[in-house]
Parts: sequence; C-alpha cells; structure tokens
Amino acid sequence: MEIKHIECPINKVGLKCPFKMKPTRIVIHNTANDATAENEIKYMHKNNMEKSFHFAVDDKEVIQGIALDRNAWHAGDGNGKGNREGIAIEICYSKSGGERFLRAVKKAAELTAFILKNYGWGIECVTKHKDYNGKNCPHRILDEYGWENFLNLVKGFLYEPEKTETINVFYRAKVSGKWLPQVNNLEDYVGIRGKAITDIAVGVLKGSIKYRVHTLKGKWLPYVTRYNINDAINGYAGNGKPIDAIEVIYYPAKNAVGKKAIYRVSPIKKGYFSWQKNNEKDKTQDGYAGLFGKKIDRFQIEIV
Repeated sequence: MEIKHIECPINKVGLKCPFKMKPTRIVIHNTANDATAENEIKYMHKNNMEKSFHFAVDDKEVIQGIALDRNAWHAGDGNGKGNREGIAIEICYSKSGGERFLRAVKKAAELTAFILKNYGWGIECVTKHKDYNGKNCPHRILDEYGWENFLNLVKGFLYEPEKTETINVFYRAKVSGKWLPQVNNLEDYVGIRGKAITDIAVGVLKGSIKYRVHTLKGKWLPYVTRYNINDAINGYAGNGKPIDAIEVIYYPAKNAVGKKAIYRVSPIKKGYFSWQKNNEKDKTQDGYAGLFGKKIDRFQIEIV
C-alpha cells in the first residue's frame, strides 16, 4: 500500500525514538482529536513532549513519522513491550467520529494487515493501547466500533489473495538543492530530465539495504543504510555534487530469500542504461548502475 514518509528531525530522535527496536507487535490508538494524518505527524515532530508514534492514518492517506527499527513512546508502559517492541498506529478523526473516522479505521486495518504480512505475524500480534496501561484507547473503536469488528476488518485484508509479492521500496532524489517527492517501486522515477541528481535516499519496509553513490570526477562515498533526508551521515547518499553511478545491495528478510534490488539510471538527456542487480558482476553488469564521467538525471529501483 502507499505510505508517505515524513522523517523525524535528527535533533528530535533522542526525544521521540531514542532506542533501536526489533518490533514484535502492533499497537492501535485513536488520536482523540480531528487533525489530519499529516498534521498529527508534523505536530509530533515539532513538539518537545516525550510522546511519539510510527504511523498516523486518516481517511485519505497513511503517513509514517518514525522508522520501524526505532522505538516510540505511545503505550504508557515505560520501557515495557508496548513502547519498546510495538509499532504504533494512530487512527485520526476519532474525536468527532462519523464517516471520516470509519474510512480512517478501514485504511488503518489495511495498514495493519500490510505490516503483519511483511513481518510474517498473525492477528494475535495486533494489540491495543489499553493492553499496556489500562487507558481506554483506542476509545472510539472500543466504545462504538468494537475491537473484534476491527480485528475482523484486519483479517479481511490479511487473508485476501496477494496481488503481488513485490517488497515495497521507496526512494527520493535531490536536484538543484531540493528533494523531489518520494516514489514507490516502479510507479515512476526520481529526477528531472536534463538536470543532475546530487543525492539519493532509499528505504525498504522489509529486509534491509545499503547503498552508495559515486560523484562526478570524484570517488565512491561511504555506504549508508537508512532513509532520512535530515540525516546527512547515514540517511542518504550524496554530498551535493552530481552523481554518475549508484550501487545498491539488498538483504532480504528470512521469508523473502532470493530477492534482489534491480535498479537503473539514465545519463543526462539520454535513455536508461541496463538494469543492474545488486552489486553483481558478470559479462553484462559491472556492479553498479551508471558510467563514470556521465551525470545522471533519472533513477529507478525495485525489489524482485
């Protein structure tokens, strides 16, 4: 499903998500106000409260504000399993309820099923805020919609036939000093025809990835492993100079053995070079996408 990412500012990581996390469950919340998902995430990033969550979901979109390998403060159990092992989903429009809220609930159930599938979890891994500190949350689901009804909605998405086994990869590019919108899988490309790409950010929801770029008339920059355009050290690859080559290595999750990153680039105002698989080398591949000395203006990547 489509997920929009708004990275947690690097200066708020120590407050909002200070610990590495290996998630084991999902924790469902209701926001108790009528803000949009984007406003919920932006307010969470902006304030100085030790309160945070991974996703906000409204009737139109899903927005992720904290990486899934970092904890969030949402379950009220201190360093318990809710805060330290739970992926927090906040469902919007729960103050007034109504049709907007019901549509948000449906989208949240779809997201919940999506996460369960990606981690190989069952429905028993879906929990509620109330399970951790007794707070009546998600209040509108518990009081009106019904927790079992929500779980049944998740099951409907969880057990529907898979349309594709493609693992979601998302990426952005910086051109002329500005980050372009995120692209998921091969729905589009990042870049602007005729203008050099200077920085690349790549992330995956399942498995892990590392990548690096080669600068024009320069050298290979260090590998990075995260997706965060606010983290110049490990959140994206590049140093503001034109890129002429990219190398990506994908490490699949246990239930996706054999999956690889395939990616390609185009030199300025030219057609795409051939697809590159990870950093493999053979008669047709040299371990990276691009050609030294030729600035690139487009980039695409998929996991297959």
